[in-house]
Amino acid sequence: MDREHEMPQPPRRPAGEVTTEHPARAAHGSLYDFAPMARTYDRWYKTPAGRAHDRQQKALVRLFLPPIERGSRLLDVGCGTGHWSRFLARLGFLVVGIDISPALIETARSSTCNRCRFLVANAHELPFADKAFDVAAAMAVLEFVSEPELAVAEMVRCTRTPGRLVIGVLNKESPLNRDRIAERKEPYCSGRMFTVSQLGRLLSRFGNVRMGVTPEHVESSRPSSVSTWLEPDSPDTVGKGAFIVAEVCV
Repeated sequence: MDREHEMPQPPRRPAGEVTTEHPARAAHGSLYDFAPMARTYDRWYKTPAGRAHDRQQKALVRLFLPPIERGSRLLDVGCGTGHWSRFLARLGFLVVGIDISPALIETARSSTCNRCRFLVANAHELPFADKAFDVAAAMAVLEFVSEPELAVAEMVRCTRTPGRLVIGVLNKESPLNRDRIAERKEPYCSGRMFTVSQLGRLLSRFGNVRMGVTPEHVESSRPSSVSTWLEPDSPDTVGKGAFIVAEVCV
């Protein structure tokens, strides 16, 4: 089997050791239980607003992805229903998606994606060897894990050097996200959104960081437009779009 068709495999574990496929492990580490939304989560992407945000987020993410070579491997941490995994696979990556929720992984596996593999696993303890992937991504994930720094450290461990992390988070300073929190909408009010400076401080510990934010008014913006390019120490008041994307070169 050539490298293009070879997927990274979890290491063999001693007999009797609990793996991250175990439901008891999958109950730990998330601030919100997405399982009841497993069958309905993707409906948002079919609404006019969902399509507009999705288009802008994907355009911004593509600006941070490295050139895709034959056999490039990408780890999608917190893949949920596989929405981002399928997008990244269509770009040419071999994708392994992991999520702590067996229900979400079941939904992800139900959609055809020949270049994707989905596993139940904990972002705080990824079941992969060091440097197993060329890129590690996490989209709207760090807001909902109990230990974001540990999750990022695990992504770094599993990424080759030189390699890249691409991380998207909900912008705490966005008017849209402020309204979601004020109105106690789930899952937003259960998570811990990031400001620009908070995300910058977290990620700068692991490598050189570059960030951008989607336009504040996504419905009226061109798909390729970026509201603001950001530095890790940019003021929180800079960039009011709902989604921040960061690149970490490791």
